[in-house]
Amino acid sequence: MKIKWFINPFERIAGWQALFTGLAAMALTAVIGQINHVAFDGVLDVHAGATFSLSTSFIMQAVDFLALFLTMWIAGVCFSKTKLRAVDVAGTMALARAPMLLLAVVCFLPVIPASLYDVPRLIIFMLILIPFDIWMIALMYNAYTVSCHLKGTRAVASFIGALLVAEALSKLVIILLLSSLFTNVSIKDTLKSVPTENTVIVADSLTIRQKTENVVKYFEKGDFNAITVYFDETMKKGLPPGSLKMAWIQTNYTCGKFEKANLNDLKETRIDKYDVIEVPFYFAKEKRNLRLAFNEDGEISGLFFLPVK
Repeated sequence: MKIKWFINPFERIAGWQALFTGLAAMALTAVIGQINHVAFDGVLDVHAGATFSLSTSFIMQAVDFLALFLTMWIAGVCFSKTKLRAVDVAGTMALARAPMLLLAVVCFLPVIPASLYDVPRLIIFMLILIPFDIWMIALMYNAYTVSCHLKGTRAVASFIGALLVAEALSKLVIILLLSSLFTNVSIKDTLKSVPTENTVIVADSLTIRQKTENVVKYFEKGDFNAITVYFDETMKKGLPPGSLKMAWIQTNYTCGKFEKANLNDLKETRIDKYDVIEVPFYFAKEKRNLRLAFNEDGEISGLFFLPVK
């Protein structure tokens, strides 16, 4: 009986009681997660070592819950033969996320990786995360079957489909929100696939140092279309503006919000057949060097943000 409470408490607690309990748990998860640098940036996603504000932590919790509730409720309406109460679906789904609160508390232990290169702690964190994720999914499934009055193959298939949609929807919304937070581009502009204002003409007379200064300026503006104009053909295919923006958002997410770049400390070297320039970039949490590798034609063949030892 006690074990059943861990995976299916919804036969005794649902509706408004479950909703208020679940919302309180999510609020605590947001606070503790922000303190411990644990980001719940998706219905199933958890990332450690990120730096973000408390408001961002609350927004991620809200997006995760709303995406989960809406997709499960719609799936229940479509596949259940009985009338559903939205508050039952919302309450049970909110309570089903309670394991993430315990995960956030566990992260007070020294298990958060200091960086992406802290492999031992990354492995430890993943080993801790997996059972919590499995527990949460089990709770979500039981919440779905109880609140939507479904069972059997119909319940399993519709739950899996709804969960995948919820995960994709939450990730998309959070990425759009982070994009507007970490760049000077609005959500409306993020949804556009082509630039509307920035047209860049690359003069052949520009030196690689001048091109580097322009790249830094465009990073500061959040104009990723302008940056890719300097790429060679391989880079343009491998790192289009959208992918470059996501890489920039992830760097801000990991290192803290971008503060400034120091072009006065620019360093230029020669590695094999490439001219390499490094520029210090200062983020809220740590410093990284932007490394640009220019080919013989003065085009960018490599772009990296390297941790500074």
